[in-house]
Amino acid sequence: MANVPLIGVTASWTPFVENRSVFPDGSFDYLKNEYTDSILRAGGLPVIIPNLEREHWGLMDQLIRNLDGLLLSGGSDLAPDLFGQPNLPGSDCVIRRRRDEFELDLMHRWDMLRPHSPVLAICRGHQLLNVLYEGTLIQDFAACGIKTIDCGHRTIDKRRTYHDVDVLEGTKLSRITGSGSIHVNSSHHQAIDSLADGFIISARAEDGVIEAIEETDENRWLISIQWHPEALTDEISAAIFQAFVEACY
Repeated sequence: MANVPLIGVTASWTPFVENRSVFPDGSFDYLKNEYTDSILRAGGLPVIIPNLEREHWGLMDQLIRNLDGLLLSGGSDLAPDLFGQPNLPGSDCVIRRRRDEFELDLMHRWDMLRPHSPVLAICRGHQLLNVLYEGTLIQDFAACGIKTIDCGHRTIDKRRTYHDVDVLEGTKLSRITGSGSIHVNSSHHQAIDSLADGFIISARAEDGVIEAIEETDENRWLISIQWHPEALTDEISAAIFQAFVEACY
């Protein structure tokens, strides 16, 4: 069998909770199969990355050197102090600092060891990349008094909504999806505010929310999107994963 690209995928993390009914007590890492299934369908081999404690972070160098690509998955919110803000009253943030700090260090190591290797960032990963490169976030639409599209970017009970985004012509993303309007899913209450240096916007929602960004360096495949293509079954979503995996060869 021919070799296929090894693609690291970050995992969510939940802390110790005493007498938890479903997964009793202990902390654990977890990842929806939608991510790994999407990579497999596109021809890659996913490798789930656990959220290591700080004393073990140095071990990641060995893994990074053997990966061909990295997918930053969705999940919990970024802690507001990481982008220079206090936690606002009424902000509906679910913070997992162990994951925040681990993934920021992981990306620093990735940039040092694999600076030209592909990265696909989704939802939380999209926001983490912007913070990593010194951009800022809207930590909560409601707490910041920001009016969004009528359907919102997620429902009141935190379920996904669906809306259109406009992919900008001439971007790497447009070469995959085509430019103009595409229909996507949505499940977030944080979003990019000030864009990090070295990036351009490649898609927006009707209300102006930044839905995709990419690095300006043409020699690097780094695309970051706010929606969840891993949870969609349309041709455009499949094409995003196909382009990512092909770039990892």
